[in-house]
Amino acid sequence: MHISNMDGLDILSLKILVSLYENKSATYVSKALDIPAPKISRSLKNLREVFGDELFIRKKYGLFPNEFVTHLYPIAKQTIECTEKFQKVRAANVNHVKTHVEIAAPGLIAYAFPKALMQAIKEEQKSIHINITPWSLHTTQDIINGDTTLGICCNKSTADVAAYGDKLQTTTLQRMGKVYLIASRNHPIFKREITLETIAEYPYVNTDLGNPSTRLSPYQEFCIKNGIKLNTEITITSISSLFEYLGESQTISLLPYRVVYEMVAEIPELHTCQLSQLEAERLYADTEAPTIFLVQKNQPNRASEELAWLSEQIKKIVDSII
Repeated sequence: MHISNMDGLDILSLKILVSLYENKSATYVSKALDIPAPKISRSLKNLREVFGDELFIRKKYGLFPNEFVTHLYPIAKQTIECTEKFQKVRAANVNHVKTHVEIAAPGLIAYAFPKALMQAIKEEQKSIHINITPWSLHTTQDIINGDTTLGICCNKSTADVAAYGDKLQTTTLQRMGKVYLIASRNHPIFKREITLETIAEYPYVNTDLGNPSTRLSPYQEFCIKNGIKLNTEITITSISSLFEYLGESQTISLLPYRVVYEMVAEIPELHTCQLSQLEAERLYADTEAPTIFLVQKNQPNRASEELAWLSEQIKKIVDSII
């Protein structure tokens, strides 16, 4: 392995490397960073030349990092975080200081957040700069530490954040009682009656709702309680990876988000439909329907006007997504 001139590295290329490592999809990275696909390819080519290594291996469902990238990733991630700190210092030194807000949200709904939130900020001419990151196991502690301003999580109850006592303020945004099925356009499920039982006859893709854990999803719980054999093939948290996987297999997935209609409408390989109200009621008869919560640090009488406005906008966006 020969590493060439490191001067060829730039922050954008490192951001692309980090995003590819985390999402394994050049298509997703292009949309997430708002960068044309050809530029992604050029940056990846430059990275390979600089490090003298292939870095990512193209497989059926995306680009997968090799062992060398696993060593580069934490360094690249730390470098990007350092540049963001430089930007914060610079922002604090200008006359018109923007309120910087770190928002953590599940990957399956964060996809629809940036555009809607930025549109509201521009329309109201708010001096707010937002950065949206995936919700993770560490997000609640990051909120307590002040590293993350707002968190949007999807759980069955507030039990997961209740353990932090009065350190966190939790607001219920929306209970998700509807269910949407997604599969490839020509999937045989669309030619027959769709019930919770017939869905289980096909390989199932579980979607982590943004609270990474070993707990079962509502549909997995339903199948166990009713003695239904379910083949859960894989769990996917990235919306782009989920769509790619479903489009190229005979698997099925269930989501509680109405916004999937709009997303799938732009993907010719996929089709979606809403399960009947009867099936949705059967699914949630013995378990709580997932609920979206807004989580922030509990700071009585210290909430800013901008943060209160932003929280209200997030609630509106969640309403439209659900």
